[in-house]
Amino acid sequence: MKDKSRTDIELTPLKAEIETVFNKRNIDEDCDTIANLLSPYQKAVRESISQGNYAEAVTVLIEVLESLTYHFVKDEHYNYFDDMYSPDYVCQDMMEAIINGIKNVNFPAAELQRLKDGLEKLKHTEAYKDYSVPYVLDVWEKFQR
Repeated sequence: MKDKSRTDIELTPLKAEIETVFNKRNIDEDCDTIANLLSPYQKAVRESISQGNYAEAVTVLIEVLESLTYHFVKDEHYNYFDDMYSPDYVCQDMMEAIINGIKNVNFPAAELQRLKDGLEKLKHTEAYKDYSVPYVLDVWEKFQR
């Protein structure tokens, strides 16, 4: 998912909703507003895992991470923080919830593969290659070892 026009991205209702979070008007110091607006998705991932709805949890995480990696570069989020990129912490919590779900339950193989495939695509983005964003990819790699 190199930074392309995104015309090939399916704009599902969930993706359209997530995209509104990354509106340029929401960019502030440390991107705290974006992080706050991502918190319902953080809660949704945790609830989905606890209810056994692994497909939904994976979908929400991947959709959020795709938007984050795209907008991090496109909207130059790197200019708005020194040490702390707040949205990354929210995403890290989502990833940890999924990892705990994988450790503690019989996570469906198909959803695990979909998660792996989605995360693998993100490794090839400019945001990750140039800025190591999203950091959750590093968290995932450590878990995989």
